[in-house]
Amino acid sequence: MEKVNVIAVDLGASSGRVISGQFDGKQIKLKEQYRFSNHPVEINDRLNWDYLKIFQEVKRGLALTMRDLGHLDSLSVDTWGVDYGLLTKEGEVLFAPHCYRDSRTAPYEAEFAERLPAKQLFRMTGNAPDRINTNLQVFADLQRAPFLKRTVDQLLMMPSLIEYFFSGIKQNEFTIASTTGLLDVRTKNWNTKVLNRLEIPAEWFADVVIGGADLGPIRQAISEEIKVSAEMRVISGVGHDTAAALMALPLNEAERKQTAFISCGTWSIVGLQNDQPIISEAAFEMGLTNEGCFDGSNRVLKNITGLWVIQELQKEWAYTGAEISFAKMQDEAAKAYSINSFIDLADVRFAEPGQMEEKIVAFLKETHQTLPKNRGQLIRVVLESLAFSYRQVIEKLEKLTGTTLQKVHMFGGGIQNQLLVQLTADFTQRKVVTGPVEASVLGNVVAQLKVFGKITDPVKLDVLANTVDVQDFNPTEIPGLEQKYAQFMRILAANNTEGK
Repeated sequence: MEKVNVIAVDLGASSGRVISGQFDGKQIKLKEQYRFSNHPVEINDRLNWDYLKIFQEVKRGLALTMRDLGHLDSLSVDTWGVDYGLLTKEGEVLFAPHCYRDSRTAPYEAEFAERLPAKQLFRMTGNAPDRINTNLQVFADLQRAPFLKRTVDQLLMMPSLIEYFFSGIKQNEFTIASTTGLLDVRTKNWNTKVLNRLEIPAEWFADVVIGGADLGPIRQAISEEIKVSAEMRVISGVGHDTAAALMALPLNEAERKQTAFISCGTWSIVGLQNDQPIISEAAFEMGLTNEGCFDGSNRVLKNITGLWVIQELQKEWAYTGAEISFAKMQDEAAKAYSINSFIDLADVRFAEPGQMEEKIVAFLKETHQTLPKNRGQLIRVVLESLAFSYRQVIEKLEKLTGTTLQKVHMFGGGIQNQLLVQLTADFTQRKVVTGPVEASVLGNVVAQLKVFGKITDPVKLDVLANTVDVQDFNPTEIPGLEQKYAQFMRILAANNTEGK
């Protein structure tokens, strides 16, 4: 068959990339064509995404890719969850989309909870309440600026917003919409009862797309500007990066139901793919949430502050002149002995930027634990806490579903930290399979090929087997492991976040 060239625009909370996926009928070859920084910008105490820069950088990446490959068949966008842009009736962005770390929601959390108590919200949407969720963000926007009801025409989630810039078509893809806390958990469409309770106009929300859609050709002005074919298509594929990553795992149906997944990056997302949302009392008490998959099925999961803590430490040490690579940080932690001290990654302080080393030490003092004597021990405290956090969620998922999760599949950039991967195998006492690093990108490409009809489900596993390199990590016996885990759980209980 003639080679198909599809473009995955993969936007993260620190960088954006334009990556080509070339499919020859048997294998997908990925190539990073362009990378750019993507950091929120703070202006007047507000944290916003520079959407104009993102748009310009993606166009530049497409132009460079066109020069390299000669023809491009389609593009699709995947991003982090919960953030959005607001459009006027003229189709213009009203203001720069806020970043989920923006603090504007804080004054409105109590009123939001009064209107929609946490347990009720969970039953209606399948989403656990969270200060970063779209529902609270939009509610806060309307409380701060009631005029928005008169001026806003559409709300588009970030991947759909970028796809709109290229296609002119307004829609919201299911996997990204499922992160909003505004969908009906049963119908998979916008939940009018929730919208009415929060006084959010239902007409703001475009149709939900499940299973992907061809939005049409790229806008003519853009095709002429960057010299790509006017026939290049814009695809609504799989908008949420974690859902995209799950499309890239070489698992059959039986394996899928017995495998926990861990998306390992700035955030860690630990979960299980299943057919239907789980909205039981037990799921709520466990602090789990439900989000969608490309085909309309479900993933029940827990978001954990992940390698963000390590990234913050690296940045903090660089400011003091002690620059250190992630590889060096891993090496120092591997050489350090465990001091059996742990932090609670559900504590909000560890999700906030700044003074990370100081906050870790303060937490250890508050909980009367041994303090690290060097940088390696400090890093190891974080990694061991993260690995035990994974175990905690996996055990919750097993208890909730009655399923024995025999294996853990880790993917994303964090799997390059092989110490964390081995700790995960050791602390969960399960085999861990890693790969691909570029899971979200590969899943984005696979979704586009499915929309084109180039890949069907029976063929997908063969294609992934030919494309994905995986690595196995077997657990080793750790003396006193259960005592270590009991200590970790005591720290969580003392900090009152065990069930969160």
